[in-house]
Amino acid sequence: MAKRKAVQKSDKQKIVQEALQVTWVLKGQLKNARMSYLRIGSMLVKVRDEKLFTELGHVDMEDYAAKRLKLGRSSLYQYLKVYDWVKKSHVEWLKAKPKGFIPDFSDTGDLMWIEEKLKSADLNPEDRKELESLRKKALTGELRQSELAGWRKKGKKAETLHAYLNQFRSFRTRCARIVGMPPEVIKCLDEAIELLGNQHQVAQCGFDLSGADEKFV
Repeated sequence: MAKRKAVQKSDKQKIVQEALQVTWVLKGQLKNARMSYLRIGSMLVKVRDEKLFTELGHVDMEDYAAKRLKLGRSSLYQYLKVYDWVKKSHVEWLKAKPKGFIPDFSDTGDLMWIEEKLKSADLNPEDRKELESLRKKALTGELRQSELAGWRKKGKKAETLHAYLNQFRSFRTRCARIVGMPPEVIKCLDEAIELLGNQHQVAQCGFDLSGADEKFV
């Protein structure tokens, strides 16, 4: 009985060791694939920036990629977009032997969105802290779709108010340039902009005062 258990334990250890070895090789191959993705992006950018496609008789990058590389339009622009982003924001991944984890470039939209959002001066400290946390998870491959979706849902109202606020400001600027525009119109727009701006600040702080007037009537 003891001998049988020893054999079973030995077999189990071999299976675990094999699983660990396969996983180690997979991690290395995945990293190599992502580095290869960047090398392809680098060469495509060179063709684009130096307009090398014209030397081969192509009118643009899309024509060159389709006919010379059998590369579709969406794949072409994904390579270009990812490489431009990495060169700008994560140049450490372009080293010959980059250290650490490199995310899957076929699904970097969330990370790119987070980093772009973090550049906004309108973020309140709490939202910035939460986004920084989500960014760290994305950089280590631990970000779940539900986490970012939850954050976006929470900030959707504030983002919408901010978008409308910018539109009102732009519209007000255009109206002010029109000869003969009634001053009353500009005044009304200024009042609307002020109201939207106040509500946007309230929403950014996590409060919702919509309908407050009705409650106290």
